[in-house]
Amino acid sequence: MAEDQARSSAELARILRDGPFELAVQCALRDSGLSLERVAARLRISGSSLSNWQTGRSRPERPDSLRALRGLEQLLELPADSLLRLLGPRRPRGRWLGHVPGSVRYDALFDDHARLDGILAEVRDADEHRYRAVSVHERATIDGTGRYQVIEVHQVVTTLVDGVDACVAFFHAEDGPVPEIAAADSCRIGRRHTDPAAGIAVAELLLDCRLDRGDVFLLEYRFEFPATGEPPDYYYRAFRNPAREYLLRVRFHPQAVPVRCFSFAAPRLGAPDNTSMPLICQRGRPAHMLVTDHPPGIFGIRWEWR
Repeated sequence: MAEDQARSSAELARILRDGPFELAVQCALRDSGLSLERVAARLRISGSSLSNWQTGRSRPERPDSLRALRGLEQLLELPADSLLRLLGPRRPRGRWLGHVPGSVRYDALFDDHARLDGILAEVRDADEHRYRAVSVHERATIDGTGRYQVIEVHQVVTTLVDGVDACVAFFHAEDGPVPEIAAADSCRIGRRHTDPAAGIAVAELLLDCRLDRGDVFLLEYRFEFPATGEPPDYYYRAFRNPAREYLLRVRFHPQAVPVRCFSFAAPRLGAPDNTSMPLICQRGRPAHMLVTDHPPGIFGIRWEWR
């Protein structure tokens, strides 16, 4: 036991000397034997903030966070400023960090953007400003009752900053059921939040690796729907950023084939659609649309049941 403690103390001393910051916090908390919740309560900070410090997702930068960091050093009986000096220079901030030229805010796409922004803030570590979707392929499957069954999403994303290990997925259901968001092989589900009143589901997609700026990654996930509500007559995706390619396929069950299908595009939800184009809609063949090098906006397929 004494040898283990000596080895642990030597390891902590080395990490406090050489870093990195997140590993130093992690080892100091481990050696203290205190729970994350107890330490957070003593420092009067959130448990998620302390957890993010030791995973490297965020660092203390604001004055109150730096005061809490000094309090952590005292609570864990660490040398003064031993954690503080591992922070290094302040990370760059500002409007143009990870900015995509031509991008817009959600209030340019949705009227109820405030509720969406509030929900997305709960998964802010997966902020879309940190990466960009270059190509998006979606396949919506309609069951025999005319309802959504599943929507499969394949996204090629490129990162805009270093250290990206999470992305975000959300679904905005205006007048139908809110789906479950499920991960495929490329990721796993982290934090999630559903607001049935707003018709919004948001989930954090945790990657199995940390990506640096310029890395390209294939992100796969799906929306799974309950067999409730009225059969929909459209599906769309909202793009905040310009993208190179968007392919949407809607596969209808042989017992629920609409009489007509159209592609549509609009600068924001509810805006007049001046680009409607008829699509081939045959039994056993999915209706599909492809747009390339497109600006931000709403792009989708609508159909008529009768």
